[in-house]
This record gives sequence, structure tokens and C-alpha cells, in this order.
Amino acid sequence: MDLRSTVLSSLFVFLVTAALLYKKVTKKITKQPRPNETRKGLIFRVTDLPASQPDDVLNTTLRATIEGNLSKEEKSKLKPTIAIVPSCSEPEHERVALVEFVGGVPAFLSKLAANPLKQHQDEMGDTDINFDCHFFGFTQLYTPEPGTAVTADIIAITGLDGHAYGSWRGKGNLGRMWLRDFLSKDLPYCRTMTYGYNSKLSTHGVDTILDYGRGLMEELKKIRNTEELRQRPLFFIAHSFGGIILAHCLVKAVQVDEDDHPTVACLYRATYGILLFGIPHKGIVVDDIQKMLAGESSHPRDGLLQEIKSKSNLLAYQLADFKNLIRDRKVDSESRRWRRTGDFVTAVDADSALLQLPDSMEDKIPLDADHSIIIKFNSRNNRGYTSARDKLRQFEQDAPKVVAARFSGL
Repeated sequence: MDLRSTVLSSLFVFLVTAALLYKKVTKKITKQPRPNETRKGLIFRVTDLPASQPDDVLNTTLRATIEGNLSKEEKSKLKPTIAIVPSCSEPEHERVALVEFVGGVPAFLSKLAANPLKQHQDEMGDTDINFDCHFFGFTQLYTPEPGTAVTADIIAITGLDGHAYGSWRGKGNLGRMWLRDFLSKDLPYCRTMTYGYNSKLSTHGVDTILDYGRGLMEELKKIRNTEELRQRPLFFIAHSFGGIILAHCLVKAVQVDEDDHPTVACLYRATYGILLFGIPHKGIVVDDIQKMLAGESSHPRDGLLQEIKSKSNLLAYQLADFKNLIRDRKVDSESRRWRRTGDFVTAVDADSALLQLPDSMEDKIPLDADHSIIIKFNSRNNRGYTSARDKLRQFEQDAPKVVAARFSGL
């Protein structure tokens, strides 16, 4: 059996599907919680922290730097929560902090809340550090259990108009982010990361599916840049448009020469499992999104909308390639056609959200959630979460032997 057949027969794909519902996103990230709310606060990412200092020292030093920027009133009201995690690309040299403020946003970071594309620089001793809340690129969400080898990389890719952190955060009063808060307990030996990119419809970006796919592959090169990392089992979790980018990336990866781009060429063999949440394989009805952009002639996002609209030729060709890529794999599909009210709602029918593989390859399981909350799990007992968790655990158990065999040529 050749390598391609081995990969095709042993790669399991877990597909969670639902009707895709897009709505006009008008809430600003600066929205303050009401007095009776206990929802967690806005999360900021701090990069360029030196790994030469122990994490507890970094925590203390960063806290002092933050408090040095707070007014007397803010110090009494805002208590930052800080978690230090490894850098995805330079873990030996850099650390990253996830900083949360409950009760409001400090004045010195207010410009980031008002315009998430911006950054704020500060000095921490003799080191320049950077605050952001856009989470572009890769962000590791927790530190794997120390003293043991990392079993797999988990990468989550958000959808159109999404946010690399906020899109995965529950709507409950605790605002749990399941990739971080739950998987850190249930899959403590995995390196779990979220991938962010600028897909905001309100921005005047001109990126296409090809551009987003290239961006993902370039960032993957940075975080899987050694032979050990390239051969580590890889699980993807994708939501909505994120699945379109992922499909494009994997289709391209099998065409890349390993001598030219070893990391990209190894992606196909390393990828063992995929969880797809509501992917518009055959496109979406973009009428309501176009209404959002009404009044602006030739909006830069029009090109992207044409690529992802219902019955798109580009998506049709990509879907055919993607289905060929996984034709011998087991696909577990959680689907539910679910309607929602709102001023701007754009739907995809169930046919577009499913790969439509034979029943022997695709199990269809109903999931009671619409597009906007299908990836937001409030608790570890949520049925959608336990289903995803169990699949990931099975991936973690089965992947090492299978992926190792692929790279050894067996």
C-alpha cells in the first residue's frame, strides 16, 4: 500500500455540522458588563516576554507593569488575572501572557478595545512588550503537563467575522473558553493553540481564500519548524469559514515538494483528526452580508463574498478535491438545521454544511445549536463539548502509532 493510501485509510475526520447562520455583528468589543453580570472580562494577549525568567517572576513583573499604568481608581476596581504560556514559535526564548480584566478596560488599553487591530507597546524593565486583543497568528492557550512529552498539536481556526479567542467562549455568566478552560483539564498533554486572522467584514481587507490559506501555511511553518514537531500528530478544529481555509490548506499541502517546504509537505501525513463545525462546503447565501456593506460601492470584501457565495464554482472544485482527500476516512457529523431571528441572518442549508459522504463513512448526529453558538460551550457537561472531547481523546490515543507509521513509510 503506498503512502497516500495509508494516509487516506487511517485519517479520521470528525465533522460537526449545522446550518450556517450569519448575522450582522454590531456589538463593540468595548461593551461593559452590567452591574449584575459576572461574565469574565476582555482578554488581552501580551507578547515578547523573556523566557529567561521563571513564569512566576514574569507574572509578578508583568502585574507591576500593568498596575503602574492604572489610576488610583482603576487599581481599586480592576484586578488583572494573568496566565503565562509558552510562545508557539519561540518557546525557548519567549513567553506569552493572557491577561483578563473583570469590570472594565483600563484606560491605557482602551484604544485596543475601541480598535482591536491596534497594539500597545510598553516597557517591562529592559524589555519591550506588546499588548493586543486581536490574537492574530497562533496563541497557545495553556502549558501542557510538565515532565511528559506533548502527545499532539491541536489547532482551532475560527470563522468569518470571528475572533480567535472570543468565538470559542461560552455565553454563560462565567464566559468559559473551552479550548483553554476545559481542554487544559481533559487533554493536558496536548499543545492547544488558536489561530487568528483578520476576517472582519467591517474592515477593508482584500484577502481571498488563497490569501488566507497562504497565511495559515506561513504561520504553520513557524510553529512546526523541527523534524520532531513536523511529525507530531496534528488535530484541527475549524468553524465555518475556518474550515474552508483548512480544506484549501490541506489540498495544497499534498501538492508541495518536501524539499522546498518540509513543514507544509508534512501537514497531510501529520494530520490525524479534524473537527469541523458548520462548514459551508457549498457556499453561503450572502444577501444579508451584502446588505451590511450596502452604501459602499465596490467594497473590498465583495471579492471574498463572491468566492464563498452559494453555488460558488471555486468552492465546488475545492469540495471535490477535499472529498477525494478524505474518501476512505471515517467522518462523524453532528448536524442540526436550526433557525434564528435577527435583522441580518444569512443561512446555509444542511446540504452545504455536510460533506454528503455515504452513511458508512459519515455518522450524522443532531446538535441543538445554531451557527453563532455551535462552538460556545458553557460547561464541561455540555453535550457538544463532551462529544468533541471524546473524539479528541480517541484521536490522542490512536494517532501516535498511525502518524509514526506514515513518516516511517510503513
